Amino acid sequence: MTNSLIFAPLVPVIWLALISALGLGFSIWAGWHRPIWLALRLVLIGALVFLAMGPQKIKTEHEYLSDIALLLVDDTHSMQLGGRAEIAKQAAEQIREAAKEDPMLDVLEIKVSDAPEGTRLFDALQSGLGQIPAERLAGAVVVTDGIIHDRLAEFDLDAPIHALLSGDPQLGDRTLKIIEAPRFGIVGERVQFTIRVDEFGQSTPTAALVTLQVAGEPAQSARVQTGKNVTVGLPLQSRGTNLVEIRVEPAGEELTLINNRVAIDVTGVRERLRVLLVSGEPYAGVRAWRNLLKSDPAVDLVHFTILRPPTKRDATPLNEMALIAFPTRELFVNKLDSFDLVIFDRYTRRGVLPLLYLENVVRYVEKGGALMVAAGPPFAGEASLSKTFLAGILPARPDGKINTVPYSPRLTETGIKHPVTSVLHEQQENWGRWGRSIGVTGVTGDVVLSAADDQPLLVLDRVGAGRVALLLSDQAWLWSRGFEGGGPQYEMYRRLAHWLMKEPELEEEALSGFIRDDKLHVTLQTLSDAPPSVEVETPDGQITHLALQAVSPGIFTAEMPVAPNGGLLTLKSGDLLAVAAQGQLNLPELTNLQLQAEPLASLVKQQAGAVFHLTKLSTNFDVRRTRPDDRQKGRNWLGLQKNRFSLQTQSTRQPLFAPWMALIIILLLIAGMWIREGRSG
Repeated sequence: MTNSLIFAPLVPVIWLALISALGLGFSIWAGWHRPIWLALRLVLIGALVFLAMGPQKIKTEHEYLSDIALLLVDDTHSMQLGGRAEIAKQAAEQIREAAKEDPMLDVLEIKVSDAPEGTRLFDALQSGLGQIPAERLAGAVVVTDGIIHDRLAEFDLDAPIHALLSGDPQLGDRTLKIIEAPRFGIVGERVQFTIRVDEFGQSTPTAALVTLQVAGEPAQSARVQTGKNVTVGLPLQSRGTNLVEIRVEPAGEELTLINNRVAIDVTGVRERLRVLLVSGEPYAGVRAWRNLLKSDPAVDLVHFTILRPPTKRDATPLNEMALIAFPTRELFVNKLDSFDLVIFDRYTRRGVLPLLYLENVVRYVEKGGALMVAAGPPFAGEASLSKTFLAGILPARPDGKINTVPYSPRLTETGIKHPVTSVLHEQQENWGRWGRSIGVTGVTGDVVLSAADDQPLLVLDRVGAGRVALLLSDQAWLWSRGFEGGGPQYEMYRRLAHWLMKEPELEEEALSGFIRDDKLHVTLQTLSDAPPSVEVETPDGQITHLALQAVSPGIFTAEMPVAPNGGLLTLKSGDLLAVAAQGQLNLPELTNLQLQAEPLASLVKQQAGAVFHLTKLSTNFDVRRTRPDDRQKGRNWLGLQKNRFSLQTQSTRQPLFAPWMALIIILLLIAGMWIREGRSG
């Protein structure tokens, strides 16, 4: 409770001042030669003026409000490593206990969570301070490892800010960083990445083994010097999205293995696709492959039609011929490896291609090339390609029979599962008929289309690193002409060509995974009826086995919950390998896990706070309540100031003098003046 004096004039102040001035002037004029008389009248005038001012006494009651301390706790991913979270928990508990023991101290606690840009600690600090009235702010205590990624804001506070760095500075770690990475790469060419391997807390700096790999492809390794920007690379094999995983071997001391791996999306583009199309005698479907390939602006097509062998005489004058010589040596010796796909469309041996050139085609396929053979009646005869070196890579051999019974092509059980033909499954009841197929024996590949009596019609096979397709009919053109409703000739040819050129989305054995809403979704494409389970490995080596469920022919899926921001998950099923990014790729939070006091040092110094390094062995400190103008830190204590801020809860006012008391005072003054003048008179 406090008392104060105020005035509430009974008459306007200007009138009161005017009357007082007149009375004062008259008294001085009349009694300047009589000091006692003048003094008595001045006292009377002063008393009357004082009472006319209406003096009042005010009694007020106040309620003191508790001070508020801001407790900011870093709860980001880096704080979960090396026991930092446990240390931070103990430090925060000490602040809470200090508040419990002091009824005039409350705590506003805010946790800083992970953000895509890293730890936004200063934003959280500014937000928390904005929730506390400045008059009640006792101070702020920041519990963190100092790994901060936002900028220091301007603070104008009359309260201390303290930093409690949580973690053992002796613990070491190795980190892999991407300095520069391309977004696109040319298929078949090497893509380069600039990386940096940093480490701290290790006994001696060493070179580190770095491995680069795209899922399902051979890995590339290189040993690099730590602490320096280095360039590494690997060849890009597939068009479209390629998730390139780069990992570095663990060091002797590791806080986590998550930051030993990074992933970069590189889009593979083909500079130009080169296709060699060799046609035999002209027939109704001779332009099917040509039209398909010419419709794609990314394809460079080299097309030759063999009308007659060079040994056959033709009476047509040379100046009337528009044909050019077939550059066999240039195409099948010098430039064969530059083609992505070689197609023989109803080609038969006519002495144009030496057998040794066809042996080059065999080597071309085994090294990774693609071969398509569209067979007609000549394939069943003596001049068949099956009677050349190509016999070793063709997925079937002719049995000499040519079947001429009309039939509608049908997908086999394998064809329903195979990505090349599976999308055609629902349309096959409306397909038009073909009128011819070539009988074969010794089938070694996957039969995806069948003719009459379940005879093979389209056979796909892998040879070495390459691929071969054999179409055992020359009447696919009937579909493009709309015969009996036609069929998906263009789509089938397009998907067949893309499979031959190893487009990832058409792989018959493929494993993939992605994470959405903290759940891992795994998809397996396979021709097997009973695929193996999928093995999921986290960066820290934990392994989980997932049982797959069939959702459609050849497609199996599985799901499992995952924790956010756990790095890259490795998926394995048999020989298949894939990776899935768990949370944000390449978290800035994990690029440097060393304890850092610098980001907070200037702010703490500006606010006269303390910086304490807390470890598992030393987490004790004292919390003291201090006056605003006192020192706010000591060797092992931090201060939270007392503001003594209060709110007025009740106020009462009453006249300083009761009316009867004022009247008595005036009468006493008049009586005293009268008695004094009577004696002196």
